[in-house]
Amino acid sequence: MIGQGERVQVIGPPQPDHCERCGEQRDFVPRLTYAFGQFDLLFGFVYDKRYELVCPVCNGGWKLDRCAAERTFGKPEIPFHLRYGIWVLAALAAAVGTAAYLYRHRGG
Repeated sequence: MIGQGERVQVIGPPQPDHCERCGEQRDFVPRLTYAFGQFDLLFGFVYDKRYELVCPVCNGGWKLDRCAAERTFGKPEIPFHLRYGIWVLAALAAAVGTAAYLYRHRGG
């Protein structure tokens, strides 16, 4: 199975601010939205991360600087299979390729 998706993760407490769309004071939600691809539901990779402050009523808001957001809220927990899955797949492919090469070219 090959697929892709997008997840939204709240990364901190609400922050009150004025919403330009609603025209009212709202509690903006800091969140991380990340897009990912995956192979066989085990080996994935994140290819887009956006830190945002979003109005809970109209979904208006603005993007945050990645470095500043990670300093303020800490690095969010992205599941291991999505964060490092492509590297695990590459390591497995290299191990299988090396084992096959050694098996075919064993001494003797």
